[in-house]
Amino acid sequence: METRTNTTAVFIGGAGHSGSTLLGLSLGSHPQVFYGGEARKSIFFGNEKKPLRKRMCKVCGPECKVWNHLVVNDEIDLYEALSRRTGRPVTVDSTKSLEWLKQQSELAHGRGAKTILLFLSRDGRAVVSSGLRKYPEETATQHAEKWMSQMEGTAAFAAQFPGVVERVRYEALVTAPEATLRRLCDVIGIAFDPAMLDPFSSEQHPLGGNAGTQSLLQKAQTKPEGGSMPISGSKKDYYASHPKSFVLDLRWKRELPAEALAEFEAVAGALNVQYAWNEDATDTVTEGTS
Repeated sequence: METRTNTTAVFIGGAGHSGSTLLGLSLGSHPQVFYGGEARKSIFFGNEKKPLRKRMCKVCGPECKVWNHLVVNDEIDLYEALSRRTGRPVTVDSTKSLEWLKQQSELAHGRGAKTILLFLSRDGRAVVSSGLRKYPEETATQHAEKWMSQMEGTAAFAAQFPGVVERVRYEALVTAPEATLRRLCDVIGIAFDPAMLDPFSSEQHPLGGNAGTQSLLQKAQTKPEGGSMPISGSKKDYYASHPKSFVLDLRWKRELPAEALAEFEAVAGALNVQYAWNEDATDTVTEGTS
């Protein structure tokens, strides 16, 4: 049997709007790690019914040197193909679909890769506020129900995950990035690299993900015609003044209306007790494994 190039497949699970793009870019800044973004979108390649932005590298466009003509078949799974092309033995996938995570983690595990689930969480109030900002046509109750469903579903998946499960808080990542990333490097089995603390200066090739966070990538990275990281409105203003560093985003505290907060508490307040962040209780943002 041919030796596997992809030694480790890392999955970032949890709810959207929780910092998975930032975490992925940080991990992908390590010379042994390739961050593929929401790698499930690779199934859209060649499907012209899907918007172009959903079937190409967000930075390079359709001619990306990593994703263009990537060969995946019965013998070579997606993560093995990515490791062979990039020369990086660790791959990171931030797809949130539980069906995809189950399928791909079992496949990678069955083929000899070490599988790791990083269960990423963020205060649910911040997640709902971000959801309302992006999808204002939905109510706070709907956003709260989606957050709760995804977190409960991911917790159930984690209990059956065929590998290592490590919990990570968004708040820990941005307030104590070095300590958090050093801990994750230990879990992954790689030595910490200082480049991980400057994720916006590294070469990245993600599918999907948060365009605002991706807009902070260093302008020096070549971006051929066709890249897709458009942002507008309040998001454009926010990221235009955002330093290229880790910043705790607490916009929800000033943007989430009292009525919306009440809706969230009625639906998901009990679950959020374990995820709520108190900025005065700094010991709560450096939690370890579970």
